[in-house]
Amino acid sequence: MSHLVAITTRDGKVVQEHFGHARHFHIVEIEGDGYRYVETREADPRCKGGGADETSHDAARFDPVIELLRDCEAIITAQIGPGAAQHVIGSGIRIFEGRGLVSDILDEIVKSKLLEQEA
Repeated sequence: MSHLVAITTRDGKVVQEHFGHARHFHIVEIEGDGYRYVETREADPRCKGGGADETSHDAARFDPVIELLRDCEAIITAQIGPGAAQHVIGSGIRIFEGRGLVSDILDEIVKSKLLEQEA
């Protein structure tokens, strides 16, 4: 069984982006004991910084990103706020928070079979 995973990364090498600030989601397919890069999807960041409305994080503001990633089973991101996390999880997409090399994080997910476990 294969799993599509979205990764918040600017360069494809390091997970360093906050979910709400991400402009790029690198999509990988995990299958068996390996993974492969599929594509990069671009998004309009949901948290742009500044303005008073940036603190509200109305859950609906994340809907365009959720729709962009609808076919993904999980998102790997450096950080995600509790409101956004609840909304993403409620849409059926799992979240893994972590910073570091994309390859190290993917290797750990494959090795531990995290996507094979119940959410």
